[in-house]
Amino acid sequence: MQNTFTTFLNLLGVKHTKSFSDRYFNEHPHKYNLYGLSKMLSDYKIRNAATRIEDKENDLFNLECPFVAYMGSDFVVVEKVETGETGQIGETGKNHFIRNGKQLSIPVSQFIRSWSGVALLAETSPDSCESDYKAHRKTDMLTIAQKSILALSVILLLGIVYINTYISPISSTSPISPTFLGSSLLLLVNLIGIYICYLLVLKQLHIQSRYADKICTLFSQSDCNNVLESNAAKLWGIFGWSEIGMGYFVANTVILLFLPHLLPYLVIINILALPYTVWSVWYQKVKAHQWCPLCLIVQILLWVILIINLVFGYIDIPDFFHSQLSILNSQLLITGCIYAIPVFALNLLLPKLSEGNQVMQLRQEINSIKANEDVLLTLLKQQPYYEVSQSDSQILLGNPDAGLRVSILTNPFCNPCAKMHTRVEYLLKETKGNVCVQYIFSSFNESLDYANKYMIAAYLNSPLLEGLGEAAWKLYTDWFAKGKSLQEAFFKDFRLDMINPAIDVEFQKHEAWKEKTQLRATPTILVNGYKLPGNYKIEDLRFFTEFIVDDK
Repeated sequence: MQNTFTTFLNLLGVKHTKSFSDRYFNEHPHKYNLYGLSKMLSDYKIRNAATRIEDKENDLFNLECPFVAYMGSDFVVVEKVETGETGQIGETGKNHFIRNGKQLSIPVSQFIRSWSGVALLAETSPDSCESDYKAHRKTDMLTIAQKSILALSVILLLGIVYINTYISPISSTSPISPTFLGSSLLLLVNLIGIYICYLLVLKQLHIQSRYADKICTLFSQSDCNNVLESNAAKLWGIFGWSEIGMGYFVANTVILLFLPHLLPYLVIINILALPYTVWSVWYQKVKAHQWCPLCLIVQILLWVILIINLVFGYIDIPDFFHSQLSILNSQLLITGCIYAIPVFALNLLLPKLSEGNQVMQLRQEINSIKANEDVLLTLLKQQPYYEVSQSDSQILLGNPDAGLRVSILTNPFCNPCAKMHTRVEYLLKETKGNVCVQYIFSSFNESLDYANKYMIAAYLNSPLLEGLGEAAWKLYTDWFAKGKSLQEAFFKDFRLDMINPAIDVEFQKHEAWKEKTQLRATPTILVNGYKLPGNYKIEDLRFFTEFIVDDK
C-alpha cells in the first residue's frame, strides 16, 4: 500500500527513490502522526508547516494543493479542490485526494464533514531532494536491470521452447493447424492467468502494486483485500486460493510447453475446477458482499480455457486403465506432480516472502518505542554514569551547545572504532550537526600514543579549521579508512604543528579522564555521561536532537 509520504513527494515533484522513501516512512517511529510527516519532509529539505483551519467551508479553496489533510483516522494527500458549476464550493464541487494509494473523488461538502481541519502545507526549493539520491537511484537502476534481465531470460526461454514445440514442426508450405492455434491460445490465456494470480499474491502479501490497485477498484463495491482476507480465502485454512490459482496456471504452462501429450489431463483438471468458479462468485455476492475483480478475472479465464478446449476438440477422456506397469511412467501421476509442485512450493515460499513486511513492521514498532524520550531516559538512568565535560576533552564535533552530548572513547588503531566513526558520521549527517559528539582518545600502549597526539593536533591546528572540526574530521575519516597501515607516515603530508604545547595538555586531559573513570574498552559511548543502553545503537540517537538529560 503506497504510503502518504511517498505520494506527497510524487505530487511535490521532489527527487526521490520509491524504495528508499517507502522504507524510510515505514521504519520511521512517528509515521502515524503529523510530527513524523513534518520531520520526514524536513529531512528532504522541504519547508512545511501544520495549520488548523477553523472556517473550512471558505478557507479550503485558498489552500495551495497538494497538501496533507487529516481525514477520519487517516492522512490523505489532497491533489485538487474543484468549485462547482456556479464557481462556489458546494455539492457540485469535487475534492480529489489520494488515500492509501487510491485516487478518490468526493463532493467537497462531504470532504469538509470528514476533514478535521488539520492540514500540513509544504513548499519545495531547488535544494529539496532525498539524501544520497544519486546512490539510491543507482541501486534502484541496478535492481531494475536485474529484474529486466530475469524477465527477458524467462521470455526468451519460453519463446525458444514454444518455437521448438509448435512452430518448427510446421513446414513453410503447410497451413497453420488448428492444434497449433488452439495450443497458442491456451498458452496465452494461462500466461495471463499467471500474471493475474501474481497480482493476487502481491495483494495477499500486502505488497503495493499500482496495477493491482487499479484493477481492484474497477467496481464501486470492490475490495480485493476484504475478499482475500476472509475466512474462505484459504483452502482448509492452509492453501490460499491465489497460490492455488498461480500453481494451476504455471502447471498448465509447463504441460503446454514441455509435455503437450498430457493435454487431455489438463482438460480434465480444467473441468473439475469449474465448480469452484460458481462457488467463488456466489461467496463474493452473498457472503462477502464485496467483489474482487482480480478473482473474477481468474474465474473468467477458467471458462475461457474450457471454451478453447471445446472449440478445438481437446476434450478427450484418456484411458486411465491403459496398461503401464511402471508407476514412474504413469501419465496420471506425472500430471499430479506437475500440479502439486508449484502449489506446495508457493505455499512454502510465500510465508518467507511475507516475513520481509513483518520485519519492517516490527522494526517500525521497535523504533517507535526507542524514539520515546521517557523510555530512553528511564534506560539511561539504569546505566553506569561517568562524569564528563568539555574540560575533559575539547575534541567536539557538531554543535557544542547541543543538549545531547555523545562522548566516545575511541582508539585510532581499533577496527570497531573505525566502524563506529562511520556510524557517527551518519548520526551527524542525519541530525544536520544538531548533536555534540565528543572524542576522547585512547591507545593500546604508550608506543601508539603518537596517533592520539596527531589526532589532537589536527583539531587544534587553527590553519586547518574551515569550520568547527571539519578538516580534523576529514583527517580522522582518512585515517580510519587507510591510515592505520601507514602509521606515522600518514601524517607527514598534513604539516601539523606538533610542538604546540596545547597538544600535550589536551592529551593529558584524555589520559586523566581514563584514569578517573577506569574505562578501557573501545569504543565506549556515553550519552550525557550515561553509558548507552545495550538495546540502543548510536544511530537511534538521531531522534533526540532536542533531548536533554541532566548530568548527576
